[in-house]
This record gives sequence, C-alpha cells and structure tokens, in this order.
Amino acid sequence: MTDEQTAYKYRMVQGRKLYDIPDDVCQDLLAKARAALKQCYPKPGEGYAVALLTKKGSIYTGASYGSDTATLTMHSEAVALAHAAQHGETEIIAITGPNCHICKQLIWESSLRSGIEIQVIVQEGTKVKKVPITSLMPHPWPDAQGNK
Repeated sequence: MTDEQTAYKYRMVQGRKLYDIPDDVCQDLLAKARAALKQCYPKPGEGYAVALLTKKGSIYTGASYGSDTATLTMHSEAVALAHAAQHGETEIIAITGPNCHICKQLIWESSLRSGIEIQVIVQEGTKVKKVPITSLMPHPWPDAQGNK
C-alpha cells in the first residue's frame, strides 16, 4: 500500500504503518545526521545529531543544544521532532540512532500518536539496520493501546 502523500510503500504491523525505506534514503539520513554535528551548541562537533524522515519525504535534522546544568540540555531527537512539527509535519517514518532512553520514549510517543511504526536507522559497520521503535521499547509506557 502507499499513501497519497508519499511514494513510500507500507504494510500494517500490529495496527501501525511500517514504511519501506530504501537503503539509499537511509544512507542519506545518516549522512545528514553526521553533517548536522557541526550545528551542536555550544561546541560544534561535540554532541549528538540526528536526521528524521517524514511521510511526505522531508528530512529534518537536529543537533544537541548543551546547557551547563546538563538537565536543560536539548537532545538532538527532540530538536529534530520539534523542527518537523514547526513545519507542520508530525508523521515521522524514520529517525537516525542510536538514541538514549529519554529519546526512545519521545519517539515511541510520536509513533503512538501518528499510528506509524517509526524505524530507527543505525549504521553497523557497512550495513544499515532499520529497527522498529517497538522492538526498542519492550515495556512501553503508555502501552501500545495508549493506556497509562
């Protein structure tokens, strides 16, 4: 199946859309995440960066924004998700990783809201892996039905 708003095909898995993302698109996401490291604050190149892909095919990046208190640091995933939302795009189909547990929670909640099985794209050696967020959340909260 394909949506009218995207060229990517999907299949339904446990009530969520799981999109087929070509490897070249995954490589592009990983490259954009590496390039976004220059945007880390306060020290370019020191921190974390991600790239995400929306259902419409848009790519948004995010870089960490550090705080001296550490507790106020903005994680790159939150920055990228907010960047996409600021452009009216909340249907995320993939995001680069690996991700900390706080960010996995944020990605999980986005997946629940959109009904899309967000895939975390990671590079392992020369291979690209696409890991569904549900497999990274064995005991999620809220649960898959949204129960808190």
